[in-house]
Amino acid sequence: PLPARARDLMPRLRAVFTAEGIPPELTWIAEAESSLNPAARSPVGAKGLFQFMPETAKAMGLSTFLPDERTDPEKSARAAARYLRLLHGRFHNWALVLAAYNAGEGRVGRTLTAQRATTFSAIAEALPAETRMYVPKVCALIATRAGVTPDRIAPPR
Repeated sequence: PLPARARDLMPRLRAVFTAEGIPPELTWIAEAESSLNPAARSPVGAKGLFQFMPETAKAMGLSTFLPDERTDPEKSARAAARYLRLLHGRFHNWALVLAAYNAGEGRVGRTLTAQRATTFSAIAEALPAETRMYVPKVCALIATRAGVTPDRIAPPR
């Protein structure tokens, strides 16, 4: 079933992603990250709908101290869209973008180089178990909620 907040939040998140030139189907990352709870917190310091760590949040233009903008749905969606654009510019593939969103772009980049690979499936076994599960989970959420497989999602415009 859809999370309770989906009817309120998803139109707002889709509008931000669309305005930022990011395919709106990718807003479902927020369900995987936080079950659409803007106040969600992880034990390692990630926060908000898109579970930004403090350093990544700051790099994407969010304040993390009074107010912590990671909990603002529109501001965090704008930051997530910017981050997804940045990651897509580096990896050119949504599955690799999702892996980098979860495991970190440095780790995914190093793994691609070490494995002399260009796809998520070629490096999946060398990534953390959490990432190996995260990418298919988000792909399934997008397919279920938006009716599109990630290989059919357009690049950023």
